[in-house]
Amino acid sequence: MADKRDYICAKPFTSFEIDDTSNFLCCAAWLTNHLPKKSNIKESWNSKEANDIRESILDGSYRYCDSVKCPLLHQIETFGDIGEIRPLYHRNNIPSLLQSQISDYKKNKLNPTTIQFSFDRTCNLECPSCRVKLITAGSKKIKEVESTIQDIESTYGNSAQVLYITGTGDPFISVGFRNFLRNFDKTKWPNLHSIHLHTNATKWNEVMWESMKNIHPYVKSCEISIDAGTKNTYENYTRIGGKWDELIENLKFISTIPNLKKIKTSFVVQKHNYKEMKLFYDLMLSIFKTKVDIYFGKILNWGTFTDEEFQEHDVSNPTHNEYSDFIHEVNRTLPSKYSWSNLQEFIQPTKSII
Repeated sequence: MADKRDYICAKPFTSFEIDDTSNFLCCAAWLTNHLPKKSNIKESWNSKEANDIRESILDGSYRYCDSVKCPLLHQIETFGDIGEIRPLYHRNNIPSLLQSQISDYKKNKLNPTTIQFSFDRTCNLECPSCRVKLITAGSKKIKEVESTIQDIESTYGNSAQVLYITGTGDPFISVGFRNFLRNFDKTKWPNLHSIHLHTNATKWNEVMWESMKNIHPYVKSCEISIDAGTKNTYENYTRIGGKWDELIENLKFISTIPNLKKIKTSFVVQKHNYKEMKLFYDLMLSIFKTKVDIYFGKILNWGTFTDEEFQEHDVSNPTHNEYSDFIHEVNRTLPSKYSWSNLQEFIQPTKSII
């Protein structure tokens, strides 16, 4: 049986997510320890809170990680040995790059190689699981976003190898992020090899894509948040303000981008969409073929629901009156070749016929 202490996670030694009010070394939902905002981003990256997280990885305790919400730790604790799934590595098989990063950390010389831009929540949709109203940056906020980008460029432009844009809004809707992508200057990022775009894809059409040609060689992966398998659910329940037909056309266009090698499509499982899990899986596979990774995740309460509202949405709760139907849909969909999730605990073993 595997133990999480047998693994080492590279994330806290490589990844830095810069947000409005606090910073992170991993998904905010998967860590209990967040980094304070400092006078500059370098102080936050090197803060006591950041180093406490790194030490918890090195000593194998993972005491700041939520192993129920993190899909990789969840797999280990549910199924045991899962082999090597980045960013988790067996301690007896740590790659040389990670060894070098750990060494730099111990010498107080560690710099992030992956930087996530999460400091603009601007989006054109009102997704109930994400926000309670439409969020659009005004002129003051746009200037703050542009200033933060300049701070990142001057501080970590030389060390950055991957840029992740964004985790809190949409890169094609944010004025600051969109301008950065349209005017991307590779001389300020000499070691960069990829840009990962996280988007709802409602504005990722051919015209938009052609307006930012400088980033084309770098965009090799993306995540598209959709949370629906039908027009009705998408437009009326999970993506308020979105247009299903436009989305599908954009997805078909995105599938033709030659440099885009890996496309993750995500589906937050909730009351209004869980019966569309299999439909979503089949639809994504039909559009993106073998390029696709299809992620199914439990709904989380990001402060947009009251406790009572969240209980109504969370069909993974055994007390929910549709829980048995949820279990059926999970097992009708998972496990499957091109999907992954943090729903392993609900997958029932296949009965063998003797």
